[in-house]
Amino acid sequence: MIRALSGLLWLDAASRTAACTVFAVGKAATKDGSVLISHSDDGDPQNDARLLYVPAADHRPDEKRPIFYTAETFPRYLGDHMGPDYRPNADTKGYNVSEPIGYIDQVPHTFGYQSGTYGVLNEHGVSVAESTCSAVFGTCGKGSTVGCEPGRKVGAALMSIDTLSYLAMERSRTSREAVELMGQLASKYGFYGPPDSFEGSGESLIVGDPDEAWAFQILSDPTGTSAIWVAKRLPDDQMTVVANMYTIREVNADDKDNFIVSPNLFDVASSKGWWKQGTAFDFTLMYSGGEYAHKYYSGRRMWRGLQMAKPSLSLPTSYEDIRYKPVYPWSVSPDTKVSHHDLMSWHRDWYAGTEFDMTKGVQAGPFGTPDRYQTTSKVQGHWERSIALYRTNAVYVQQLHHPGEGRPQGTASVAWYAAGPPHYAAFVPIPSGVNETIHALQFANPKQFENYSMNWLVRRVMDVCQIRFDVMHKDVNNAQQAAESDADALLEKVRQAGTTSPAELNKIFQEHASQVLQTWKKLMPYLLFRFSGNTDIETMQSLSYPDAWLEASGYKDGPPDAPKEDKCPPKCDLDGENVVV
Repeated sequence: MIRALSGLLWLDAASRTAACTVFAVGKAATKDGSVLISHSDDGDPQNDARLLYVPAADHRPDEKRPIFYTAETFPRYLGDHMGPDYRPNADTKGYNVSEPIGYIDQVPHTFGYQSGTYGVLNEHGVSVAESTCSAVFGTCGKGSTVGCEPGRKVGAALMSIDTLSYLAMERSRTSREAVELMGQLASKYGFYGPPDSFEGSGESLIVGDPDEAWAFQILSDPTGTSAIWVAKRLPDDQMTVVANMYTIREVNADDKDNFIVSPNLFDVASSKGWWKQGTAFDFTLMYSGGEYAHKYYSGRRMWRGLQMAKPSLSLPTSYEDIRYKPVYPWSVSPDTKVSHHDLMSWHRDWYAGTEFDMTKGVQAGPFGTPDRYQTTSKVQGHWERSIALYRTNAVYVQQLHHPGEGRPQGTASVAWYAAGPPHYAAFVPIPSGVNETIHALQFANPKQFENYSMNWLVRRVMDVCQIRFDVMHKDVNNAQQAAESDADALLEKVRQAGTTSPAELNKIFQEHASQVLQTWKKLMPYLLFRFSGNTDIETMQSLSYPDAWLEASGYKDGPPDAPKEDKCPPKCDLDGENVVV
């Protein structure tokens, strides 16, 4: 069946989620004692941006769990296995039902969770955040002939990072359990990364729960049938960032409180002559493929993330090759305690106030947009890559806390979800006790505009803001702050009331998301009206162009001033001759 579906599954392999940025902050470094992790799901228009709930379920003793190829393009999965919202409907008409590529043993009970391209948050407050990484080894998925390593005709590996994240959501009560489970399954059944993708064949997950966060970094092994991986615990008083490149350096396998490793981690590197026993083992040096796309594609975001958390730390903005010569610490202790709003702000960052500010210079156009679209030109070059990105499908900031006084079961852990590019979207809260799909986030058909889709409304606002970003985005920012302030107040009210009933939580947070959707529905026509014809309609003042852009654009070298009309006529003497001045 995998071959019969090849047109759907493999045609757009390179469109898998790319260039994601991930943050994690330990509980001793946050304002409320929560563990914070976050993920920007950066892809392209064909990716599946829906957030769908997968209900908890009980299973027969002899039941098998089907494993599906994870295309990430819309629809990422279609069938009965993941609950009613993944079943075929009018929105997915014309797409084939997904067929398994293999099976593993099922467990007696699986937990409910919110699912995007990856697992987002389960009922026990376990969550993940993903970033694709380059790697020295790669292979193709089971049954596939695309992206195979030399010498292989068809794939054998069963596990992708998407599937591993879903299994972690279904089966884990803690982040450590999740890391151990994913590592064991990948080693047993084989791991495959994005096939034929420019971004690389490796993956990284930050895995969090209310107690701790782990960085889990993985690639296929040279045989294409197993996996190489390592996990490192984030110290409670630290934060870290991953930006499409492995970050774990020296591995101490004897420190079992802070490291978990695959059985073959050292042997493979040794067999290749890359490492000698008795010397320090640098995971990134051994198994990373370095930065992809261009130099600074990963490093600039790493620098910026660490710098935003700890401005007092002086870090270089340039380097030689961060695979071979690391220049940034793996983690830092933030200068001040961090909140979930800080992570939202970090994901909206375009290097404002730095020498790399994306709203400055000719590249930003006359009106200072930070967005840089892909090019098809023969002109060779690269744009700077900021954390905020126009092709982001969704961002989620997971705020993970144990139930306790002031935080009842079901509202202690929250996924804050922004449906689309974060600098144009509002984050809406989804507590772990919500056990249904939020309707405003349920729809994101990439080939059909839907005015009931938060993702499409956010994209529409983004497109309009390109007209006059410098003035329009201020209104977007005001709407974001208002929506997120209201969400904070709502969450606190629900917590103080002690609301724990899933039915009540569903109703409350469905209504809030619906209100935000209505606000965004009105925002685009308001912006078009408010700044119609490059005029501020409230003051009826022309908005003109910035002086710096006029200077750089060649405006001064345009047509000269009109000639002075100082001859005859009209300046004539009584005889009709020119007046001599």
